Amino acid sequence: MSEVYIREEAGLHLDRANKLLAGLGNFGGNGSAAFHAVTSALNRAAKSAKSKAGKFASEQYVISQGGFKAHVRDKMFVNGGGTGVSGVRLVFAGSVIKLIEFGTRFTKDGGVAVSVKRGGGGTLSHAFIPENMALGVYERVGSSRLPIEQKYGPSAAHMMMDGTVTQNMEDEIVTVFNDRIEHEINRILNGW
Repeated sequence: MSEVYIREEAGLHLDRANKLLAGLGNFGGNGSAAFHAVTSALNRAAKSAKSKAGKFASEQYVISQGGFKAHVRDKMFVNGGGTGVSGVRLVFAGSVIKLIEFGTRFTKDGGVAVSVKRGGGGTLSHAFIPENMALGVYERVGSSRLPIEQKYGPSAAHMMMDGTVTQNMEDEIVTVFNDRIEHEINRILNGW
């Protein structure tokens, strides 16, 4: 499981929202207007980052966005309290992904070349991709024909722990939050 946390940005804007929306008091029985504005902006920012997680992962790993999304379980939490919003948390989980879903190809000498992370890779000289079994990259465990084991790459959660991917997620959340907080404040002030 990997997590992306954003806390400070919400606190900075909460003070501004509190000053602008102070006279409105309780917002429809659901807390202060400032709390509502910041929570809505954080929600939108987290959804944007969550939808782009596959893009950010596929920029660093040799997997398609669809391949990433097929193997991820994600959850989003906008944490708040009576006094204000503390932040947003995105949680990614999932099992390891078959190695064949990454950059896999046959070499001239019959081996299997694999590239999991962009700019990297190597050859598995004793690996093979059988025709009559479940699609995957397999390797013999010993010198005899059996047993064999299937090879796997990282899980979606492991890919999300990559420093560049995490930074891209944080940047996306902050950018969208900064854009949305003004919209949310104006929406409340204008009674939309």
